[in-house]
Formats: sequence, C-alpha cells, structure tokens
Amino acid sequence: MLKPYFAVIMDSFHAAFASRILWVAFLAIWILLGCLSPIGFREDFTTSFRVRDFENGTRLKAMLASALVDPEVKGKAVARIAEATPDDLKRQLERVGQGDEVRIPLQQIADSLNMMLERDDWYDAVAWKGTNRLRERRELEERTRSELSASEQQRLGRLRIEAAVPGVFKSRSARSILLTYAGIDFPATLAIDQSQFTTLINQWVVPTIINWLLGFVVIFLGILVTASIVPDMLEPGSLHLLLSKPVSRTALLLAKFLGGCVFVFMCVTQLVVGLWLIAGLRLDVWNARVLWCIPVCVFLFAVFYSVSVVAGLRWRSAILAIGVTCMFGALCLTVGVIGGIFDNLVRGPARIRDIAHSGDAFVGATAGGGLVRYDASVNAWVDVFETDAFSGDRSLPPVAIPGGDFLVAQVRGGRFNPFGSGSLDLLLLSAENAWEPVPSLRLPTGTTWIHGAAPARMLAMNAGGLAMTSVEEIRRAAGEVATGKDATGEAVIEDGDGSPAASTSPDPVPDWIAKLAGMMGGATSGFRDILPPGVALAAPRRVAVSVDGAAIFVASAGRLYRLKASPGQVEAAWLVEAQVDLEGEASQPLVLACGDRDLLVARAKEPLRILDARTLEVIASIETDASLMPVQAIPLGGTNAFALLDGEANCRIVSETPQASGPAWSMSAALGPGEVETLAYAAESDNLILVHHVDQVDEYECDPEGATNGLIGTSVRSIRPTLSKWRMLDRYVMNPLRFVIPQTGELGETVAAIVSGETTASIDQGGASDEPQIIRYRILRPVVSCAIFITVMLTIGCVYFATRDF
Repeated sequence: MLKPYFAVIMDSFHAAFASRILWVAFLAIWILLGCLSPIGFREDFTTSFRVRDFENGTRLKAMLASALVDPEVKGKAVARIAEATPDDLKRQLERVGQGDEVRIPLQQIADSLNMMLERDDWYDAVAWKGTNRLRERRELEERTRSELSASEQQRLGRLRIEAAVPGVFKSRSARSILLTYAGIDFPATLAIDQSQFTTLINQWVVPTIINWLLGFVVIFLGILVTASIVPDMLEPGSLHLLLSKPVSRTALLLAKFLGGCVFVFMCVTQLVVGLWLIAGLRLDVWNARVLWCIPVCVFLFAVFYSVSVVAGLRWRSAILAIGVTCMFGALCLTVGVIGGIFDNLVRGPARIRDIAHSGDAFVGATAGGGLVRYDASVNAWVDVFETDAFSGDRSLPPVAIPGGDFLVAQVRGGRFNPFGSGSLDLLLLSAENAWEPVPSLRLPTGTTWIHGAAPARMLAMNAGGLAMTSVEEIRRAAGEVATGKDATGEAVIEDGDGSPAASTSPDPVPDWIAKLAGMMGGATSGFRDILPPGVALAAPRRVAVSVDGAAIFVASAGRLYRLKASPGQVEAAWLVEAQVDLEGEASQPLVLACGDRDLLVARAKEPLRILDARTLEVIASIETDASLMPVQAIPLGGTNAFALLDGEANCRIVSETPQASGPAWSMSAALGPGEVETLAYAAESDNLILVHHVDQVDEYECDPEGATNGLIGTSVRSIRPTLSKWRMLDRYVMNPLRFVIPQTGELGETVAAIVSGETTASIDQGGASDEPQIIRYRILRPVVSCAIFITVMLTIGCVYFATRDF
C-alpha cells in the first residue's frame, strides 16, 4: 500500500539531489566547517585588567588620587598602588586630588595596573594586612614565589590590587578562556571559566550560527530548489502518470511535500553534525542536544515550504511560488519586528520590577526606569516618574516606612552608569503631599539599592560601601518634622527647649576631601558608613537585614559577614560577629534572604543553602534542577520559610517541614500565577504579594505548609489595572496576530533552549545594577503557532488538489 508513496518521495529526493544549487550548498557547508575546524582554546588564570573589568572607574580614580594627597591614607595598600603608577598618571591623579577636573581614560589606568603585574616591588605585607583576603588569595600566598608560575604570580598581583581598591572591579572568574586558531592565540581573552565557556557555546554561539545559517541561507536555498517540485508534478504527462497509480491525491501531495523536505534535511544534517563534532573535538563541548537542531530546522523549512506548495498548486509556476514564499517571509519578519517593538517599547518597560506596600498603597519601580503608584479610584498605575523605554534613568526599589509613606529615588542617566548625572536625592512619597516626591537627604554617590531596617532605619548600598540613616533624619530633612509626625508616626521627640532633636553631623571637612569622598561613594550628610574596617563590598554583592534589624548580612565576592551594631556607640561602624567563605563559584550572582532564625543563600546551578543566621553554619542543602536560576528571595515573617522567585518567573516556597527523623528543608513546585515579576511581603498583614503578567497584583495569606499541596494561601486581594491604549493594542491585536502569523524568528529561542537545556538566560547589565537581566525563552508559542500554520496550509493545499481538475 505504501510502496507507491515511497516511490513519490524518492522521486522528489532524486529531483532535489540532481539540483546544482544543492551541490553548491554542500560545498559552502564543507568550506565553512573546514574554516571552523582549526579553532581551539586553552585555559589560563585571569590576570590582565581591561576597561570592561571596571565596575566603578570614578571610585578608582578618587581612591588613587586620595592616596596621593591625603596624609591619612599614606602607607596603606591603595597608596602603594598609587605611588607605583607611571609619573604622567601620577601627576593627573594629584590634580584630581587637588580638586581639578581631569579626564583620565580608564584604558590608561588599566595599562598602568597591568605593568604592575609584571613585578611585585609595590607590594608590602604590612600595608595589605587590613585588606580582604579571600580563599584564592590565601592559597596563593601560602606558597613561595618560586613555587608559583608566571601566570599565578600575575594572578596573585591582580587579587592584591582588587583587595586594595574594593568596590571598583567587576566579579570575574579565576580562570579565563583563550581562543586559538591553528595553535595561534586570539588577541582577545574571555574572562570566563570552562563551565561558563560551555554555557556561552551552548546558549549563544551555536544557536546564533544555527539561526543565521539555517534560518536564512539554507532555507532560502531550499525554497529555490524545491519550488519547482509541485509545478513539475502538475505537468499533464507527469500528473497523469502519477494518478494512474493506486494513490490518492491527498497522499500524493503530502508525499511530494515530505520529499521536498529532504533537501533541507541533507544540508542541515551535514552542518549540525559538523558543528557538533567541532565543538566536541576542538572545544571539548560535547552536547548531544545540538543534534535536535536538525528536526527543528526541517520544521522551520516546512513552514515556508507549505506556502510554496500551495502557491505552486494555485499558479503552477516555480517563479511565482518563490515570490509568494518570499513575500510571506517578509510578512513574518514585519510582524516579528513590530511585535518586538511592542515588547521593548510597550510591554517591557511597563513591567513592575520592584514593589513596596503599605496599607492600601502600592508603589513600584518599572523596568523602563519609571516609578508608578496604584490609584484605586481609577484602577490604574499612575506615573510618579515617567516610564520611558528610551530613557537612561533608573528608579531604585521603593521602600515602605512607618507612617504609611515611601522612600524612592531616581538616578538620572543611571541605567548603564552607577553614578548617573547630578546628585541623587532620597525622596519622600506620602499621601499628605498628594504623592508628590519631596527631596530629603542626598544619597551616597552611586547608590544602587535602598532597604528598610527596623527599627525605623534605612540602608543605602553603592559599589563599595553601606551607609545607614534614620527615618526621623529623613523626615526632618524633608520638612516633615514640622507636621508633628516622627519616624513612628507619633509626636516628635523634642529637646528640653521644645525644639526637635538636632541631628548628629560630622565635623566640617576640607572641600577637596569632601569631593574625593563623594567620588568614592562615601556617606553623605545624614548618613554614616557602617561597614567595619577591613570589610568592603565587591561584586557580586548582596545585603539582607534580620527581622528585628539587629543584624545585617553582607555577601561580598563569595564571603558572607554577619554585622551587629557597636554597643553604646551609635555613630561607630558595626562589628563583624561572624564570617564565612561561601561554597561555589564566587563570581556568580547570588540571592540572599534572612528569616527569623535562618538565612537562605542561592546561586544558579548550585544547591540552595540554609545557614544558621547566628553562626553562619550550613544546616541544610536543597538539591535543585540544574536549570533553576534564583532571581529573588524574601522571608515570610512569622514562619520559618522563604518565597523564592526563579528565572522562569515562578514562585516557590522554601520551608522547613517536620519529618520522622527531625525537621527538614524542602522547596515546593511552582505555585500561584505564572509570569511573576517580583515578590514582596506585607508585614502588617502577614501576606505574600505577587506581581505578575507585567503589572497585575495578587495578595495571599502566607501558608507555607499549604505549599506542599500546591497552594500559597488564601487570596485576599487581586488588582487587575486598566490597560492603556497601547497595552490594549498589544494584547488584543498584536498577540493574536503574532500567533496567527507564525513567528519563525522565535524558533531561534526554541533552538537556544534545546541546545542549552535551559529556559532562561541572564545578561550582566554592568555597573548600574547588581541584578542581571533575565531573558525567558519563548519555547512553545512559536512551535504551536508554526505547527498549526503548516497543518492549515497543507489542508488547504490537499482540498484544492483533490477538488480541482488538473
């Protein structure tokens, strides 16, 4: 029964195989694979400094300049580095220290530091005694210089420089990949280790090659070769001969369609298998999932070929079939581009990235750099700071404070620059002021994060430091004390003369020292630095505060500190109560949250770790899926549990559950609505707040025990804001249009997900934010859309072929 159909398929196979274009494509693939085959790699220590290694160049310049002009810094590690710089750079830094505006290229500083790596006469053990000694540096310093290779000596020099100027450099892996071609090193070095290199190959390089070569070149060639198959079949002599056999017209057309796909299958198989072998043999990246690109790419070709088949049936012309298919491709591309514009300019910027809650009021920071407030009277999010996709501004996460007010801040031009432009004021947002931001204290330069700390205190973190102030000080600076409200909403505490208590301010300092301190991100008026001596923030950095505010947990470059206030010394720096080196890759971003008794530490591709909040000892380790990417974690007050947001936009509950052998920690499956943007905890109501699907809000009663039954808790409130006109156009026009017209370009994301084995990817946003940008792959939507389209087009073709007299 099936033999005639196999004959038709083989006939299509022979027709495609006889095409000269096929052999030209084969030759091009062989040449490409031959050009790629000499590529290789080797791994070495990360040593040299590059411009993109600087997270905060302004801070570095200020620290070096201060070391040259400030007598109090003489003899310290940073002074030894500054004095070892070339004379021309030293003169420029001295002018900076004297208050002059001098532009010093970062490349000049990087070159100077790289020259220092060739020697160690600038190093002094006494000067570096108070600097942070991470595990890698300690291990290298335990060996004598003669025992270290040249690369290890330079690596040790880099670690010492990074320790002397904390908060300046981005976090980099200890080892770097150097690409080679025919045994010759490329001039560029990838500051990533072997595992990160494997991820780069699987998640970016291979999918990009597949998308461009198979998504455009091979498929276009395939249409050129196969467009004539159906018109040739309709020739009177050919069609009559085929129909004389015991075959149905529908099966005949489908057999021709399958036969036409053979061309792309042969090309794709050679290219994909060749890339897989090169990646394995030359780059040591053996990933069998790459072979799944073969059926995906044939599936992609089938979308366009189904249009070519119908066009060939209708007009019986290969030229017209190619033209109609090209127009269809242009239509898909146009809709995809317009859809991408809606994603990037309408939907994406409106996403609420962080949210704060007090009473019935919600304030959120958007991905577009704006700040919005929920107005129940109009059921809509109202702009406090305008959300603009083209703006370079960045809003810090809002903080709710006692009294029902909020603290907010916006960094002008700070989306890709931690300093932005101009001063950064802490703003007070309150209903009494008609929700108009009121300037208060000036935040330390380069502040990237603000957080409330009980009782009635607030923290500000920047690239290198952590500063604290009181809510009362903030209200006083904003003029709120005159209204009779203090930090707790009660009467203002007064001095004996009836006036408000004066704030404590530091003694006046010279202008040039104040300017340098500002450039370095030091505490401004009203704030005080709380980091103990010898503790500095270095990327990746995270801060968490205990529920009672008595302890602050600081994660810095793979080390975790527990800090407590100095007894009886309000203005003094906090003390290190405990510290520990965290297991795992220190350069990887982490998530940190503090509960009633325990601390949650999470990194991508590592087990979740539960630490004792007092001793910092690991008490539990939760194995997770390798693709799990922690994005945010918050404690659920009153319970020994945490809410965790993963990279797939799902909320999970990490909680302690009773077992026969004693309590054990576990993580639930995904709970609540999908596409969760951010989490928050409402302490006054003991509720969990989930922002999902761009700007919708659900509030749940916390029920960690119910997580085992697929529940978060009872829903107590839902906010479904009214959509703007552009959002309505996106939801009701663009989304259906993008589903009806197959988005073949999005199949590239499907390929990336298949090859990498992950559904999300993270991109480092640079020094402006400690939060990596999360990319969520669209996997099922393009597959379903394309499958439906192929089915519809083939059905139309089969009906047309079966009902027409040819």
